[in-house]
Amino acid sequence: MKQPSKSESAMSTLPYPWHESTWQQLDRSWQAQRFPHALLLHGVPGLGKFVFAQWLAHTLLCEHRQQSLLPCGECASCKLNQAGSHPDLIVVRPEEDKTQISVDQIRTANESLTLTSTRNGYRVAIIEPAHQMTIAAANSLLKTLEEPSANTLIIMVSSQSGSLLPTLRSRCQQLGMLVPPVEETKHWIEQQFGKSVSNELLGYAGNAPLRALEIAQGSYENLRQSMILGLESITKGSTDIAQVAQAWADDHVQERLRWLEYWLSGAIRQKILRTVDSFTPVIDAETILGANLSAMFRALDKIREVTEQLRRTSLQRELVLMSLLMRIQQSMQAKA
Repeated sequence: MKQPSKSESAMSTLPYPWHESTWQQLDRSWQAQRFPHALLLHGVPGLGKFVFAQWLAHTLLCEHRQQSLLPCGECASCKLNQAGSHPDLIVVRPEEDKTQISVDQIRTANESLTLTSTRNGYRVAIIEPAHQMTIAAANSLLKTLEEPSANTLIIMVSSQSGSLLPTLRSRCQQLGMLVPPVEETKHWIEQQFGKSVSNELLGYAGNAPLRALEIAQGSYENLRQSMILGLESITKGSTDIAQVAQAWADDHVQERLRWLEYWLSGAIRQKILRTVDSFTPVIDAETILGANLSAMFRALDKIREVTEQLRRTSLQRELVLMSLLMRIQQSMQAKA
């Protein structure tokens, strides 16, 4: 009987098929005995980075791990991991109702990493999302990275690695998780969802499989129609901006802002290339092609600014959205 190859074995145990290239990089380092003491796992949202970090931690904690970086799934440590109760695995995430990881959380993790492993193996800490550490927390972690204990691994997971302190990034092996090809993503989603998805939806999701699946299972089409109707009325000046801002200042405001960023980025691309992109929701292509490019870029910057403001503070949504929508309206009405 043909024995499965190492790659086939990895595919059977990895959380998702697109994780294989990331695993291969780590496996090469492991077999060459050049495994890092700290990893920065980064990539766009929707790739399952945290799930992969957990899988990697479980692999390192496995007691019957063979030459390759693969868990056995049967030993006492693997059973503890499956139960979510391994004493040598520390997971640091923002506490309930908090948006940032505090310095006290990192100090506790640092202290845990200095202890001897309970099962004579590794001790692993996962920090996610790493870019949401406070400055004090990041500086506290930096001290541990500078003087790591033996047989420890710190895995920082982030979708905004550029927001981390350069000194933190420089002390980690940076490992980017790649977005799979479009056809691979479509095939995987069809297997999970039972039907095909549009290229527009994939574009909106950044072709990230988990993000695309989440959108496909939700009410994306309703959101899309709502946003298009609102934008059409704004660009044509047929409605009061305050009414649209009020309607959009709901519990889905972050998703609406994400959609606006996607739409305006596509509109800018159409403007620059002087073509109509069939996969980007088009609202009066003639208006877009005749709009003011500088004003469009300023509106795009405003969308990103508002998104961050509303994520971190409790500003009045309607007022912030009104200011944003006025910029979009002006960019569409101001001719180049």
